Amino acid sequence: MPRSSDYLLEGYTYHLTQRCHNREFLLCRAKDRDVYREWLRQGVKRHGVSVYGFCVTCSHVHVLTHVDSVEDVSSLMHLASGATAKRYNLRKGRTGSMWQHPYQCTIVEDGRHLLNCLTYIDMNMVRAGVVSHPQEWKWCGYDELVGSRRRYRILDIGRLLQSLDVTSEEQLRRYYTEAIRERIEMGRLQRESHWSDSLAVGSEEFVRGTKEKYKRRWTFDLTQLPGEHKDVWTVREPSVAYNA
Repeated sequence: MPRSSDYLLEGYTYHLTQRCHNREFLLCRAKDRDVYREWLRQGVKRHGVSVYGFCVTCSHVHVLTHVDSVEDVSSLMHLASGATAKRYNLRKGRTGSMWQHPYQCTIVEDGRHLLNCLTYIDMNMVRAGVVSHPQEWKWCGYDELVGSRRRYRILDIGRLLQSLDVTSEEQLRRYYTEAIRERIEMGRLQRESHWSDSLAVGSEEFVRGTKEKYKRRWTFDLTQLPGEHKDVWTVREPSVAYNA
């Protein structure tokens, strides 16, 4: 599966995923999720990274970001995870890693694929059965995307509008809330592994282009997803699945 900054390419949007060590529920307390969220916000300010979405769950985190600088995105992830781990270990009186390293990264094509990934991320705790709607989970980007959070924001809404090719925040809210509503009403709550264990997700033309970018270093399999995933292609490594 795609791992760490070895796979980051500038000019692309990435879905980054990082799990707690040994898949433990080390973020089960709200205070620890608050710490990660705040350091993610500080990292955005410090390194100037455009983050489009995020979700802090009890056992792992998701960050959807555009990579203008590989170094800045790597620094952002290092700051958020490192500062959270330091605070957690001090409070618990423990030593050792809090995180499973390195983080996974998947390129996501702009437009409708990006919107689908964004809503999939915010539906994490609905899939887990913890809440019935993303608005009930404050450790994700929902409040910012619908305009209800005005302070201590993380998301770069202006840049996101460009990547989604929508003209206004009102239009973004309409598309986003409709996508969330549709997933809930249709019961589309199953895990979609391609968002985490693929190198790239998008149209055939897009993923073929990313495969060409990497061809000198690795070999990947180009695949069209079956069933309801219309015109969704992935590039994957022949490796063990993310949730194995």
